[in-house]
Amino acid sequence: GEGAAFAEVTRETKAIRYGVELDAQRATIANSLADEVIHGDCFDVQCPVESFSLIYLNPPYDFEVSEDKSLRMERLFLEHVYRWLKRTGILVMVIPSDYIRDCSQVLSCQFKDVHIYRLTEPESVKYKQVVVFGVRRTRQERDRVQDDEITRARLWYEAVARDPGKLSPLPPG
Repeated sequence: GEGAAFAEVTRETKAIRYGVELDAQRATIANSLADEVIHGDCFDVQCPVESFSLIYLNPPYDFEVSEDKSLRMERLFLEHVYRWLKRTGILVMVIPSDYIRDCSQVLSCQFKDVHIYRLTEPESVKYKQVVVFGVRRTRQERDRVQDDEITRARLWYEAVARDPGKLSPLPPG
């Protein structure tokens, strides 16, 4: 995007801000708010594993269609970038609530302390957007996750997708 939300999230930090944006006009605008913005396709970008303390992810709300499958872009983006996040790093992901279930496998296995909030701005309501906050598990934590814990988490994500109205709105602070 244009980088405004990411700039706000990192405003009072000494963070070095990097971004990837496919649209040239949005990339130019975002470049004024970040240290470096790559104008290109996120899937063409390769970063060292565990490079970032925070990832703000707002993927396109669409399907990737190929001969053998049709997957949601929210899931594909998450699968591609979560490895860039340091262990105990923070994920902030904005997606339509309908597609939280598509991300449930990665979220339930790789993240802890997950909180999901409804977004209430008119444009966010139009797209039924939620924001997902999660902390990437350490290797030891991931190895200790039990199957029943993953199942419970995935059922919770399914419930969120079915009835996002039960979620609390994102608090102002």
